[in-house]
Amino acid sequence: MTRGHPFTVIVTGLLREPERFEKSVASWNSMRDRGLIDRIIAVTWQSEADRDHGFCEDLRTMGVELVVRPDTRVRGIGNIWPQMYAMEIGLDQVDPDARVFKTRTDLWIDPALLEAVTQTPGYLDLAVPDGSAQIFEQRVWVPWFEMMSPFYLSDECFVGRAADLRRLINYDESYSLRFPVACGITHYRRFIHPFRGHSEQFEVFLERFTDTGLGRPDVHAYQRALLEDDAFLRCLAFGYAAIGSHFRFASPAGAIEFREWSSCTPSPGIEPLSDSFDVSRCGLTFGHRFCKDDAWLHGLLSGEHPDDELGARFGAFLGEASRDGLGWMRPGVMLPDVLPAGLSVD
Repeated sequence: MTRGHPFTVIVTGLLREPERFEKSVASWNSMRDRGLIDRIIAVTWQSEADRDHGFCEDLRTMGVELVVRPDTRVRGIGNIWPQMYAMEIGLDQVDPDARVFKTRTDLWIDPALLEAVTQTPGYLDLAVPDGSAQIFEQRVWVPWFEMMSPFYLSDECFVGRAADLRRLINYDESYSLRFPVACGITHYRRFIHPFRGHSEQFEVFLERFTDTGLGRPDVHAYQRALLEDDAFLRCLAFGYAAIGSHFRFASPAGAIEFREWSSCTPSPGIEPLSDSFDVSRCGLTFGHRFCKDDAWLHGLLSGEHPDDELGARFGAFLGEASRDGLGWMRPGVMLPDVLPAGLSVD
């Protein structure tokens, strides 16, 4: 694999699971020895540093730049404000053009996947045609997205240019106060925010469709009804066009150790769209469908899936999205083509 520029690791939040964190730091130091990583920065709170002085000193000995700040007084729903603020503090330590892997202490990622994402030439190039909305300078990689919920993107870790990642920071309380956001509020407010001014469809989505039934007893019937609703399907097409052009998705089996609940959903294949939204694709009782391989999304946006009634309706709305300035171009580099031996996309 051709070596790209070194990147910076920024770890934020509580000092959970010391053994897993030390395992991560050891793997990053091996990558640093090869010139792939330049810095490892950890941002945490004073209460965490006070609780375990010895672990903090161990981290410093291992080459981690530890940044400690006073605990935040306001935490918000899902502890969102400390999450946003810790990321902002971390990004303050690096150049705007630096490539960053933002993660947390209780997550481990296979170094082979991290190297593939950060070092593959062209993999994170933007896929936006001339004249279309361009929110980032480069794409942002995340492990997965929830298929019924545009902008319910994985936020446990991601890779991107520092200045682009700053677009994912906001302290806007409207997501808690104005919109009936149910499951996934901390994800929505991070990922939809930079796109809101580029299409009225994103406001329609926030006002009408943030509840996609996740966690409801009647989730499957509720979601079938949503897919029959043209207004919802239009929002889905506009959301897919935006995330398809600005994000990459890849989470090969076994490559990320985090929470078991997010690892048990099968990723869809190239198939009629109604099959991709079948009940069998739900790996959780809450009704989540995770797409962990953006080949599915790229195939859908390119019209490569076999025809069915749902796909035809979606395709018409995708055309509207393109005319509204949310264009998309198929990228030339797909991660399955460059993954090291032993890793494969589901």
